Amino acid sequence: MKVYLPIVSFTLLSLVGCGSGSSSETQSPEQTSTSTQTSSETQTSSETQTTSDTQSDTQTNQTDESVSKGLRFPKSLMVSSPFATKVNQAQSTKGMGYAPSTAFYGPSVPSYFEATEQIGQILEGELAISDAFDVTEFYRVSINADCFGPQLKYQDHPEAASSASASGTLPSGDLGLWLAEDSSGNACSVAQVNALLSGIESQTQMALMVIASFISVADSEGESLPEDGASIDLTTYMNAQGITDVTFDSATISLSSGIWVYASELDYQVSGDDYRITISMTHTPSDEETNYTGLLQYSVEGKEGVAGISWPGFNCSQNERTFVASLSYNRADDEMNLQLRNATLCGHSVNNIYNANGLVDVDNTYSSSNSDGWSENFAILGADFDLTSLSGSYSYVWQAGVNDSHSRIFNIGFNDTSLDNGEAHFGYGEQVTDTDGWIQGFICNWAGPGASHTLISKTQRQFFEYDSSLGVYIGTEHRANIEYAPTTSCDYDGTGSFVFDIDLSDVLGDNTLEDSSLIFTNDLWGSSDTSLTVPEALAARGINVPSVPYNWPKDE
Repeated sequence: MKVYLPIVSFTLLSLVGCGSGSSSETQSPEQTSTSTQTSSETQTSSETQTTSDTQSDTQTNQTDESVSKGLRFPKSLMVSSPFATKVNQAQSTKGMGYAPSTAFYGPSVPSYFEATEQIGQILEGELAISDAFDVTEFYRVSINADCFGPQLKYQDHPEAASSASASGTLPSGDLGLWLAEDSSGNACSVAQVNALLSGIESQTQMALMVIASFISVADSEGESLPEDGASIDLTTYMNAQGITDVTFDSATISLSSGIWVYASELDYQVSGDDYRITISMTHTPSDEETNYTGLLQYSVEGKEGVAGISWPGFNCSQNERTFVASLSYNRADDEMNLQLRNATLCGHSVNNIYNANGLVDVDNTYSSSNSDGWSENFAILGADFDLTSLSGSYSYVWQAGVNDSHSRIFNIGFNDTSLDNGEAHFGYGEQVTDTDGWIQGFICNWAGPGASHTLISKTQRQFFEYDSSLGVYIGTEHRANIEYAPTTSCDYDGTGSFVFDIDLSDVLGDNTLEDSSLIFTNDLWGSSDTSLTVPEALAARGINVPSVPYNWPKDE
């Protein structure tokens, strides 16, 4: 008898093997559950591993891409008042005076950080340039706070040469910190710094947005950024972004010896006419995106008499004018050091805008022999501050007219990193062509009868402190040394009939202090050590003027 068992046994084993792999009918429910679970766990584990690997690769690529962008663009670069929020700045040119919204005001929501966040969103492609860019922001003009440099009624001025000039109204802009607070309750020094820097912030943010969009648009269009020695043209892509009333004539990125160069020319269409805006930036990174240097430049054509694009001033003999700016920057870890310069030049297609270092040239002054030099409103901001808190040293210098004898200056310091309190000084200094950022003294009778621009060794001082319950920086009178009479000596001896509008009520003699028989003695700040110059006295008080890239004009 033949033995088939081995064959049968083999066949059975084969069937069992096939059954366990292809049919659940030969298995018990318990066996099915166990087998299915094992298979499911194996499959899930494999899928999870694959998904995890994919996510890891994606995250790595995203991280590499983000770091790469950070090495090509100056993340965390902006210009703003350290006091203000974006809401405050937007309101500063909406009315005749400065009236910030206290609900959003204070050091808790700095405008600087809001702006850099939005620029970063454009850089990363999270926000379309067409949804954020507003070309009209290039034309934002700062307006003085309502407590600073008001028009002032006066009667029987003691230094008047004749009765014809003895009574009248002093022009706006020349009286400095006249009231301790603005109409919203903020310290006047805080309100005025916000007002002065509102235009600079808007213009710089728009310029940086355009540059950031070059990188994100190139990325979205599949264009690789250039290798060293090469460049790419993004003009067609930028025109496809759909920015209202704007046409790009050029938009390029180039790389040379490790330095990134961005350049753009665009036209803004207003009532059928084109007004040229140019933007350029050279950016020198290091191995870390928190260490870099660079220079941003932009110019904006406008015209007096055309709504929305006017650059005001009385020195330029023509209506066509060009606003120009330069921002030199140097970041070392969390410290930002910068110098911003801007001015209004007379005419379009202007020449000699920048000096050898690429900064707006203070020496390119308007005259009969230099018809396209700067004629109005030259300003310099020097700042050295901590990027995590914005605390540091700030000095803002401006000169309204090219022929003015002195510049006007704010020197500002904070007592701690919270921005909760500090001290601001306002006064006058050398012409902007020779300024070192320091206040040199004060002028009490800039434009009144018997005006004299001889400096006295004093400043207007105001201590400011943030009140979280009110949402304002308080700067009440007992915290300030700002009062003076608009005379050459800053005082009035009470022997004449001189009255001036101390409370800005527009009515003379309506309060007890507006009495011609009363002696009025200034309470301006000056050091008790009369051997010190004003800069030395300020330094002894803890106020610092920051060193800036390429130096102040006095030392360049």
